[in-house]
Amino acid sequence: MKQDLHFMRNDIRSRAIVMGASMAGLWTARVLADHFEQVLVLERDHLPDGAEARPGAPQSRQYHILLRRGLQLLNELFPGMEEELIAAGAVPFDATWDVKVRTRGRWLPQFKSGQWLVSCSRLLLEATMRRRLRKHARIRFVEGVEVVGLEADEQRLRVSGVHFRRRQAQENEAATIESLAADLVVDALGRRSPTPTWLESLGYTAPQESVIDSFLGYVTRRYRQPKNFQADWRMMLLTATPPHMPRGGLIFPEENGVWVVMMAGANKDYPPTDEAGFDEFAQSLGPEFYTAVRSAEPISKPIGYRGTDSRWRHYERLERWPDRFVVLGDAFCGFNPIYGQGMTVAAMSAMALADEIRRSSGQLDGVAKRAEIAFGKVTKGAWLLATGADLEWPETIGGERSNGPAERFGRWYIDKVLSALADDQRVRLAFNDVNQLVKPIASLFAPEIMLRVLLHSVKA
Repeated sequence: MKQDLHFMRNDIRSRAIVMGASMAGLWTARVLADHFEQVLVLERDHLPDGAEARPGAPQSRQYHILLRRGLQLLNELFPGMEEELIAAGAVPFDATWDVKVRTRGRWLPQFKSGQWLVSCSRLLLEATMRRRLRKHARIRFVEGVEVVGLEADEQRLRVSGVHFRRRQAQENEAATIESLAADLVVDALGRRSPTPTWLESLGYTAPQESVIDSFLGYVTRRYRQPKNFQADWRMMLLTATPPHMPRGGLIFPEENGVWVVMMAGANKDYPPTDEAGFDEFAQSLGPEFYTAVRSAEPISKPIGYRGTDSRWRHYERLERWPDRFVVLGDAFCGFNPIYGQGMTVAAMSAMALADEIRRSSGQLDGVAKRAEIAFGKVTKGAWLLATGADLEWPETIGGERSNGPAERFGRWYIDKVLSALADDQRVRLAFNDVNQLVKPIASLFAPEIMLRVLLHSVKA
């Protein structure tokens, strides 16, 4: 770690520390580099140079996608990276023309929409972002260090840095606790963030949590795409339908001719990871899906994952909050990963933080509290989409469903929106904008869309 000492001196005029080189940490480091002389990203792992897995991010092997709003922000923050990813093998696709979708037991029509996405592994996306950030004059990665606490002023009103230790090469070496000062500290440590405990140690209250669990499990396996593969799709998506059709599946293209086959089951209908069980579950999803999977060559074993609850730590509700300390990404709210929202919401939150810093005109006090409130607003729409779907399953726990007239109408109306997707292209495009976090849910209630949905309901 000697090479890092120069960058960790305490005479830097303005420094931000980002804890964690997660996707949230990478987004945040990029936006903070526009406002601080130095941005240090502190990471437990030693980060690979290429698109390789690392111990601290086991989920990187699973299916991930950057939603359309996330892709827009990627192009804004990292100009040319979309083309760079495609040159490295990522697959561009039209969200309605290149995706074969079955929902509510019906195959949706395929048509050209101009709503473009790019599919690749999270490993490639992270590696490409890290490579860009390593070249940035204001950003440094400090690897092999573990943050163990926050440093604050005497009144404990403001976070002034972090306490950390270096991960030792030898188990018998004592780890010395060191301190590093900063003008802003950001927690991007993910779901296992210790911030609630750190807040309590400083005399603050830990946040309340909202947890909704549909007991969904999924299994992922990678395949080599069949040679000379010919079909009218690049991606196939089969959605589960509450309350009686808990199974769904996805064939998702990654770089270098790889397919990710993901199968999921809600309400404890967990897909197996053994060969026979995996094959049987795939058959249950229908002949189109099973035939495609059987035509491809498996190049990995099935990897299962459970523990897919959505968990929102309500930092935005706390009355007292230490200045100069920010929590975002999965450390703020972790979503059921089946909906693919996490990376995009992290990007939106990083942009919200940048907006608050910009509005402050150089005065950082008060920024952190306002940022947490802003993250709550960013999170709300994605949370409603994810948990609204999960709450339709009969065995889901957590959350409270209001049964007032407005809520009953909202659920009825969204049900009619979903029914109209197969027959009305305009409704489908509007729904995609919401589902891809480009527009708020309220846009589905625009007069033109509502009229189309209601007319379809009458005709159905």
